Amino acid sequence: MDYEKIKRLAEFDSPTVANGLELLEVQDPTVGYTGPDVRALMPELGPRVGIAVTARMDSTTAGTEKVGSLFNDWLRSIQQAARSAGAEGLPVFAVMESVGPRPRYTVTIGDGMGTRMMLAGAVGFLTNGSIRDLAGVRDVPLPCWGAGVSPMHGRLRWLDINSPVVIDGMTVRPGDFIHADENGALVIPPAVADQVHDQALAVQEKEAAMFAELRSPDYSLDDYLATQG
Repeated sequence: MDYEKIKRLAEFDSPTVANGLELLEVQDPTVGYTGPDVRALMPELGPRVGIAVTARMDSTTAGTEKVGSLFNDWLRSIQQAARSAGAEGLPVFAVMESVGPRPRYTVTIGDGMGTRMMLAGAVGFLTNGSIRDLAGVRDVPLPCWGAGVSPMHGRLRWLDINSPVVIDGMTVRPGDFIHADENGALVIPPAVADQVHDQALAVQEKEAAMFAELRSPDYSLDDYLATQG
């Protein structure tokens, strides 16, 4: 696997990566991406790509007993994934599914957890729930994608780590790759992750030529329609 090509996917926006992935015809194009319920909370930090390390949490079920945290185990999993490419290192996308009666209200990280996750090797965080300490997490800096922000962490109940999760209808398995930017997030199967770069580059070059023609001062709609048969 060419890890350098995977890392360079961060040079593209997510629609370009999505179009490149579609050209490989390895998955149904109607699945594998988030929708309007998950957004970039720090869009100014730009695109991120990384291997997914997953977890599930419930913080909104009332009347439950406090249970042991799996956070440190998750940090070790993030660190292990980051080291899986050897000396090259591998960026990690931490992915947390919020479950329970009010999943959007589940606050999955703040600046303290975010700083530790970055130290372990995370370059991005994706959840269907919320985060808090927005300014602090931005300063880490750990770009996050989620439903929004909330001030209270609730009753943190870690359910498991390293299991398949669903984020806004997008299934993510440990070892998948995530690409995300201001347009949203998409999942890339690991078997083709290093092939997507060349496809995305081809998409970018084709679109650049197309827009150069469309935006030419002497180009008209009649010119376009004449090429459509």
